Amino acid sequence: MSASRRDLRAARESRAGAAARVRFLVVQALLLDLLFAVGAAAAWPIYRSGTFVLTVAAGLLVAHVVAALGVRWRWSGWWVALAALGGYVLLGLPVAAPGSLVSPSAALRGFIGVLTAPVTGWKDLLTLELPLGSYQTTLAPTLFLFIALPTLALSVAWRSTRWWIIAVPAGLLLTVFGVVFGARELTAPLSIGSFSLAREVLVGAAAIIVALGVVVWRTRSERRRALATAVAASGVRTTGPATRGLVGRAAVATTMVALAVVGAGAWGPWALAGQTRDVARSAVDPVLEIAQTLSPLAQYRGAFTDDDAYTATLFTVDAPDQVDRLRLATLPYYDGRTARAVDPASGLGDPATAFTRVPSRLDGAGGDAVDLTITVDTLDGIWLPTVGSLQSVSFDGARAADLSDGFFHNVATGAAVELIDGGLESGDSYRLSATVDSPVAAASLTPARSGPSLPETVVPESLREWIEAQGVSGGGSGLETLIELLRARGYLSHALTVDPTTPPAWLTDLGTDDFQPSRAGHSTDRIDDLFTQLLDRQREVGGTDDAALVAGVGDEEQFAVAGMLIADQLGFDARVVVGTRLTSTQELPTCDDGSCRGGDLAAWIEVQDAGGSWTALDVTPQHETFPSPDLEQRQDPQNPTDARREQAESVLPAEANPADGAERSDDVTEEGADLEPLWFALRVTGVSLLGLTILFGPLLAIVAAKAFRRRSRRRSPDVVERFTGGWQEFVDTAVDHGYPVPRTQTRQELAALYAGEDAGPGVRLATWADRSVFDVAPPSAEENAEFWRIVDAERSRLASEKTFWQRLRARVSLRSLRSRRPRVGDARRPRVGDGARAARR
Repeated sequence: MSASRRDLRAARESRAGAAARVRFLVVQALLLDLLFAVGAAAAWPIYRSGTFVLTVAAGLLVAHVVAALGVRWRWSGWWVALAALGGYVLLGLPVAAPGSLVSPSAALRGFIGVLTAPVTGWKDLLTLELPLGSYQTTLAPTLFLFIALPTLALSVAWRSTRWWIIAVPAGLLLTVFGVVFGARELTAPLSIGSFSLAREVLVGAAAIIVALGVVVWRTRSERRRALATAVAASGVRTTGPATRGLVGRAAVATTMVALAVVGAGAWGPWALAGQTRDVARSAVDPVLEIAQTLSPLAQYRGAFTDDDAYTATLFTVDAPDQVDRLRLATLPYYDGRTARAVDPASGLGDPATAFTRVPSRLDGAGGDAVDLTITVDTLDGIWLPTVGSLQSVSFDGARAADLSDGFFHNVATGAAVELIDGGLESGDSYRLSATVDSPVAAASLTPARSGPSLPETVVPESLREWIEAQGVSGGGSGLETLIELLRARGYLSHALTVDPTTPPAWLTDLGTDDFQPSRAGHSTDRIDDLFTQLLDRQREVGGTDDAALVAGVGDEEQFAVAGMLIADQLGFDARVVVGTRLTSTQELPTCDDGSCRGGDLAAWIEVQDAGGSWTALDVTPQHETFPSPDLEQRQDPQNPTDARREQAESVLPAEANPADGAERSDDVTEEGADLEPLWFALRVTGVSLLGLTILFGPLLAIVAAKAFRRRSRRRSPDVVERFTGGWQEFVDTAVDHGYPVPRTQTRQELAALYAGEDAGPGVRLATWADRSVFDVAPPSAEENAEFWRIVDAERSRLASEKTFWQRLRARVSLRSLRSRRPRVGDARRPRVGDGARAARR
């Protein structure tokens, strides 16, 4: 065969080999991409947003580019990791936090969130309600994972023939991410005729099948490559695989997988029916620090005792006709002292009552969809007006990003709080999308229980006696009758005392000069006083004339709790709501033209039907009929007594109940300094340092290990070890800068190999190192100092020959740490027979 033909054949074989290599890389990447796509499908329910698709696509693109460049330029693992990290940092803000680009300050916060997301991002994923959408930087952990794991999988699969199997579990971790950080509840199954299959089963089966396909294809590819190598080496051709046997094995494997998937899909939903889905979200308490304030119901009367607060506009609302009232706070728990927003026994971590941020859109309940806009005026505190079942919220203005960060919502109660630093300001505005239910008559409600749920210690005995005295039936009709009787026989009063010369604005608006004192508070003792008044009047007067039975004096603070306790006694779940009315079929205060004043604040109760829906019931007492004087006061006393002044004794009032007042006393001990900003700064600093440590800690550890090794060599107590250690330091520096690792060369040969333009310093180091081992007299301290001066000069010379990035790469290189050469401690004066081995060191 002529030389030209041999060259042509070699070129043809080279092109064929290159084409086969490209086909291998492409097919391997496509199979792994299928595995990555299954992971994206598993994580889709967490976000349910088009931005999530863009983030996944951007992450996979970066992973493919970095892995391909690593293969092309033969990058080490450190350089591949740094390139992937650089791609994450570069794309993090525009791709994973697009909402942060509205202002420089928001962009800075978003960039910090992107940097810390690999360390702290899981917390947001677990404490936010799903779906997350593109809320803040919640997409950053996804971008990080879809860059890091595919880069690892592709790099290992493309470059390794022994450890390629690592690529499969790396790809499966994306599916694990979607499962662990997913919702607590299973999604609705997909129905095909009479057969239904849960979505989670489909995702899990797809992940297993694709992973199995990757393993089978790669195993067969490695086998073909090994056979081809054997044929090229031996020249013996192998026979092809038996087609019948191959088809049989494939059929058996396919049948087993199909049976497993069908069996799991059919048996899994039945076996797990009624079981909770244990994910990380179920085990992590949502985080919310609600400011320590009085109960909103305890602060209710403050809006009526001050005329300025009574007439001040709290907020304005633009709402459709379907919205008849707005809630500020929902208080479903009562402990005998005050109505609360969270269960005192469970605390803020209870998932049923915890307040969480609203990242995107919530799955609203059935009902009419409404959109309304609310603008804050003088409203302060933490409670924000909401309506119905919230679906989404968006803030306007310069503080929109900060207000969104501080907005927390409770799905079970519909209440919302704003915890922005500095509190609400006039002009803060936001838009709500929600669903509201159509009104339901109270008489049609059905209780979910046959008896009360509150402990007897918090329900006054007078309330139970009053219910029994009315002789009404149970159920919704009995509840409606009792609430109507309570309102008709009560009398509205917002104060304990008033100045007759300057009556308060609330009394003037009622259109009457008649005033009846009313003590604040809604503790068990205060509710007991209310029903004791009603019982005493009913026993004195008798009959069913509501006008003659008016006796219970108070306002919605007491009557709301009273209505809640009545509903609970009849078997209903009930809660107190503080808010404002926009419209009313009765003569009750409403917000005029969408402007809600302090005097428009109201409290009512919501009662739950056995079907789960909530119905609002007003409990405001009437104010037209003034309580009649007591019968005993209308009769002359049968045995008049003469009270003598010198025998009179003063009676001190009972100790006030803290729950009965809306204001704190002035002599409360001043609290200590607020350390919250300090702790916040420490947390941010700690998290940032932790993130930097995780990202750059391994590199710093390598640099520190080399510095410690160099120091121990330079300061060794044995003079010989200082010289041999200095020589090894010179060799290690050359190896880290890309020179070959020494194998069998002598020191003189290595000095020539590592020398630059001037080989003199290297040769001098080799000569001194040999003399230190073989010479009879040990080297002097002056010679040691000069030796290490030359070592430092040679290390500087080796570094000066490289670029900045090459020098940085040499600093973190592991070549000198992994090379198998004698340690410093092995250097010693040779014994007889050791000369040959020592000469080769």
